Amino acid sequence: MNLMPTLAEANVPMVAQSVPPELDEPSPLEKIKAADEARPGFPGEHWLVLAIGIGLWQVTRKHRNPVVRFAGAMGAATLVARAASGRKGLSKVLRYTPFGSRISYCPPCDVNAQQR
Repeated sequence: MNLMPTLAEANVPMVAQSVPPELDEPSPLEKIKAADEARPGFPGEHWLVLAIGIGLWQVTRKHRNPVVRFAGAMGAATLVARAASGRKGLSKVLRYTPFGSRISYCPPCDVNAQQR
């Protein structure tokens, strides 16, 4: 038998604490993503990213250190996925696969679907 009272039974007033200012600002990753989304693209950007990804894999695939090989493979896979999907992420590519058919990159469309 649990004799511990719940918060509602204990009548403990809940004190709202303010969020510290250092937690309120965006993380460095969010800043990089925002800067990437704000910049204009250039022709051939995806081909350049694909070439860099393949080049990274070629440079690191025969390295004697397995950590370098692993990091190179992960970096190359990330760059190739970026080249395939663009700045919108993999949701744009996965939408055409059987598993990703329900993926939508249209938040207003989702809101309209929920209202119906």
